[in-house]
Amino acid sequence: MIVEEAPGIFSVPHSAAEGKNVIVLGQDSAFAIDVGTYPEEGRQMADFIRERGYTPNRVIITHGHRDHILGGAVFRGSDVFAPRKTLDEIQRQIPGLCRQMGLEEGQIRARILQPTITFEKQLWIDLGDRQLHLFPTPGHSLDIVSIYVADCRLLIASDTVVTGIVPAIFYDSAALETSINQLKQLEIETLIAGHGPALHGKAGILDWLNWLTAYIGGVRGAVSSLIEAGEREREVIIESVEYDEYIGDRLPKDKHGMPKRHRNAVAKIVAEELARRCCD
Repeated sequence: MIVEEAPGIFSVPHSAAEGKNVIVLGQDSAFAIDVGTYPEEGRQMADFIRERGYTPNRVIITHGHRDHILGGAVFRGSDVFAPRKTLDEIQRQIPGLCRQMGLEEGQIRARILQPTITFEKQLWIDLGDRQLHLFPTPGHSLDIVSIYVADCRLLIASDTVVTGIVPAIFYDSAALETSINQLKQLEIETLIAGHGPALHGKAGILDWLNWLTAYIGGVRGAVSSLIEAGEREREVIIESVEYDEYIGDRLPKDKHGMPKRHRNAVAKIVAEELARRCCD
């Protein structure tokens, strides 16, 4: 169900782990933000935009992962804004997508909504009565951006902030922790996460952001202590950082393969900490 989270800003569910795309309506134009994995997910967004009297021809891609780029066939020919680094991230994803989806490279490329307008760092987009501020929040991926809408104090966090799953860390956990700490400095009344329910109200949003950074920092601290004590066996370290201790009842253990997601996050941090000591 498409939900109006703030005036003229709608969360749009997609199929990947309680995923959320976003539609922003402005005085002059409308934007689809990310397009899901499947053509029907992008089509739902385009139909919604059209039903409200806009032309569905402007898209923002927050980063180059599959559930943000593969559902946009209906937006071919649109202005597609994305960080310049997303071009590289898309290229990097293609071999894995071929294996995972059992498709040829040409078939994958035909489904990807390629960026047509890229930017290096920050970008402001004027919709007439509101602005979208795009800025980098790396960690989940290298290329990812979040989007702040100042007129309603709303943050579209993409996968930098997730509320329904354990954080997925494909680039760097320390960078993700830094990005989330930066988000705490914003005035946020509504937060639309990349996966999970939207959050409303400053206190609840700050509580969740604090928990995310505490989780990442807590896992890193536990991993670091084990390594400093002489442990070098990755599996031993990973198994020592238990789900119940670090997540507890914050997230439902029986949904979305949550223990595996926790294990993946721990494994990434273990790899980072071992690599850091190897290079120091």
